[in-house]
Parts: sequence; C-alpha cells; structure tokens
Amino acid sequence: MGDGRALSRERIVAAAIELADRDGLDAVSMRRVAEHLGSGTMSLYRHVPNKDALVVAMVDAVTGRYAYPDAGGLDWRERMRLLARHDWEMYLAHPWVLVAFSTVAPPFGPESLRAMEWALTALEPLDLPPEEAGQAIMTINNYLQGSARVAVTAQAGAAADGPGAMWQARLGSERLDAYPRLRRLVDSRFPPRGQTWFESGLDLILDGIATHGGRTART
Repeated sequence: MGDGRALSRERIVAAAIELADRDGLDAVSMRRVAEHLGSGTMSLYRHVPNKDALVVAMVDAVTGRYAYPDAGGLDWRERMRLLARHDWEMYLAHPWVLVAFSTVAPPFGPESLRAMEWALTALEPLDLPPEEAGQAIMTINNYLQGSARVAVTAQAGAAADGPGAMWQARLGSERLDAYPRLRRLVDSRFPPRGQTWFESGLDLILDGIATHGGRTART
C-alpha cells in the first residue's frame, strides 16, 4: 500500500522480497510490486530496468542480511560450517532464493560477490588451485541448496529430522527382506548423535575436500 514515501530502488526491492516471502517468486512482477507500493508500474522502471534485474537485487539484498561475519581465529572447516549455517538459515527463511538461483543466470550483485570472495579466502589454507577451490565451494553450495529444497518441501516434522526420517516414514512398514542393505539403512540412526542431518552430510563433503587438499599439497 502507498504510504506517501518517495519511490526508491531500496523500497522496490524490499516490497518484492515481501511478496516473494509470502507468495513465492512467481508472484513477483513489476505490476504486483507497483500495486504493493501503491505506485504506477511504469514508475518502477526508472529504478529497476526489468524483472531479472529486480530478482538479482532481491537476492543480493537477502544475501547481505545473512552476510558472513569476520571469521578470524577459525580454521577452514569451521569457516565452511559458518558459511553453511548462514546459507541454510537464509534458504529456510526465503525459499524463493533457491528458485532464483536456478532461473536467473547469474544472480550476483555486490553482496553475492563479497560472499564468494569470503568463501574462497576461507579455503586458502588448503592451497588448492583456484579452479578446485571454486569447485569445492560449488559442491558445498549445491549440497546446501538441494538439502534446503528437501527441508522446505517436506512436512515440517520430517523436514526437521531430515531425509532419513522421511525414508523411515515411507519405507518403515515395507517388507524389505529381499533388500537387507536397504533394511539396515532404514533402521539406522538419522542423523548421527549430536548433529543435524545437514551438518553430518556437510562433514562428509568437507572430509573429501580435506583429503583432496592434502593430495594437492603433496604433489
């Protein structure tokens, strides 16, 4: 609704984020944002050239809200866990960001670029070549985004407990005598004691990065 304040890029982006948080990214259009602000649609184009640019600005604004803090004194694994926690909280609070990452190429503004630089800096102790450091970050990001999609699309209780709980709920009553390995999997503890399910999966990835980093350092 209009409130008499002058239209600005910041107000437009904030209104678009409100719409996306409430109704999803598909609900965001220049017309809908203008209606939300009580403004004419054409007025928005003086501040944002098109919807793709608006989505980039939305992603960047949310990324800034979840900016990684100073990580002095933390080792590279602790920094990756810190990155994962911030991204995880962002995805659960703003699920439309996951859609944006898969539909806008690339949704990178200044905040997103700062986040990437932070992540690459965090991996420097491993002395990985730039392309391998980038691949490591991409692998972590893909894991987090895929896991977050599971969490936001599953029922609330199952999402909290993770994919293992969903497997148990779906397969626990099935006759699995012919599938002993699957039976043991369904009967296993999810996640390991003392960890959330996405953290335990992240540690598997970090173990692989550490092993690869060790091999790279020896060659």
